[in-house]
Amino acid sequence: MKISRIKLHIVNVPERHWWWSDDIYGQPLHQCAEHGIAEVETDEGLTGLTQVERFTDQKIIDEQLRGWLGTDVLQVNLAHPRATMAGSFEQAILDLRGQALGVPLHQLLGGKLRDSVPITQCTGYKTPQHTGEDAAWGWERGFRFYKMKCITHRETDAQQRIRYVTDRVEAIHAAAPGMQVRPDIRWRLEQVWVAQELAKRLADYPMESLESPIAKAAAGGSFSEWRRLRQTIHLPIGDHVAGPEDLLRRHQAEALDYAIVGGASHVQTLNHSRLAHDLGMGGWSQCVAYGPGAAMGLHVAACMPHLSQPYDMVGPMAWEHDLTLEPFEFVDGGLVVPDRPGLGFKLDSDAMKSYLVNRFIYEAS
Repeated sequence: MKISRIKLHIVNVPERHWWWSDDIYGQPLHQCAEHGIAEVETDEGLTGLTQVERFTDQKIIDEQLRGWLGTDVLQVNLAHPRATMAGSFEQAILDLRGQALGVPLHQLLGGKLRDSVPITQCTGYKTPQHTGEDAAWGWERGFRFYKMKCITHRETDAQQRIRYVTDRVEAIHAAAPGMQVRPDIRWRLEQVWVAQELAKRLADYPMESLESPIAKAAAGGSFSEWRRLRQTIHLPIGDHVAGPEDLLRRHQAEALDYAIVGGASHVQTLNHSRLAHDLGMGGWSQCVAYGPGAAMGLHVAACMPHLSQPYDMVGPMAWEHDLTLEPFEFVDGGLVVPDRPGLGFKLDSDAMKSYLVNRFIYEAS
């Protein structure tokens, strides 16, 4: 079974109002980003879906998709990921294999460990007022964890940065008192004393963790400052790990409570999750994608052994349409893992036409 044709749809779906950021803290590139959705057809009549990472250069996409043509879906070895667009290629192959075998994609990843994946209401930069309004929207729909990107170029000193985070946390709990908050600080508090002061001011609020609070290279990269912070505040600390070596160094330094894993491919991400689990660490991963990409993230998260905290899903409820025919089932704060063959989702052709920016077709000669 070989790939014979690929249809690439460049689409732009408007985000839910003030989902990521508002008019004051706006990020124009994030809010109007185009996404690539590919239908990968085979000579045996099956069609797999995949999503291309945002902001990938069109020349790279063209080169990669042409290179996929003629690939034998059942023979290609995914243990050796491609250097470019590895995750997109892997998703297409696994969706096609799942359909061919009549099994859900998660079975090809080792089998699901959970029937539902708890997710955060994953959001970006906003004023406190708009943050509170957004949290109220989420609470009414069943979200119980609010992840927010924190601190921008506007906050120029330590006190302003602390105040921006605490003001938003206060606004969330005024609107949704039971909401657990995960501030993603993106290393911008920089120093231990600043993070300690922030933790002190958040002591009376329901907090899930602090994500990436201080500079990665604090204390010359030895992670001794991360360990000192972890030992002196009441909140758990999570951070992104770059791979097995980084994960081992963080674990040996006792620098993290939660590991945020990822990789060039979905198989790599799962391997990192297994290592974190073997080391006794919990954590999560993340996904920023429309329906087809979100579906892949859901299958991967279902198989992650170290997933102890809600998964950061910037997905199907973030935009005004998820582009799929099948709905994503959101129950008790989690997305239900589908058991339909392959990804378990098909494209909504009418929705695709509504949001289409451009289309490219690649065919085997």
